Amino acid sequence: MRCSKGFTIIELIVVIAVVALLTTVALPKFYSLTLRAEALGVQGMIGNVRSGLSLQMARGLYNGDDFAAWAHDGSRALFPMHDLLLDRPQNYLGVLEKSNQRGSWYDDKNSYELVYVLRNDEIVTGIAGVPKKVRWHIVVVYDDRPVETLHATSVLGLVLQPSTSHKWLYE
Repeated sequence: MRCSKGFTIIELIVVIAVVALLTTVALPKFYSLTLRAEALGVQGMIGNVRSGLSLQMARGLYNGDDFAAWAHDGSRALFPMHDLLLDRPQNYLGVLEKSNQRGSWYDDKNSYELVYVLRNDEIVTGIAGVPKKVRWHIVVVYDDRPVETLHATSVLGLVLQPSTSHKWLYE
């Protein structure tokens, strides 16, 4: 009688085939999830910056500040992430002229834009360059009613909007 202590070659081939099959199915799904996670993370951070902008406007209303001065082309323009968030993300680099560090945020020193350098260029369309950079800036929203019907100013508020038209492939 023969005593077997290991696997047969057939059993090993079957196990390798099953692992290979599972890998070919799981890896593309995992990669897709990482792309979606980056896109949703960026969109979530933009929501945080917009909330910070709303709080800044509330402070400005209380203090009687001029909102138009805070826009990207105003006399006291705000750096969106630096000036509006107390708790900035770990991948925020600061106020810089430019950066190509993938997966990071910075405020553009010259244009007062908030910039995210994409880790995965394929998550957004409509933007040229490598690495792709998604940009947002603060703009003034004016009331379009006739001036004589307005109380003190025609400025309604500020919004953070994309600097260039783009489309997220994962939302």
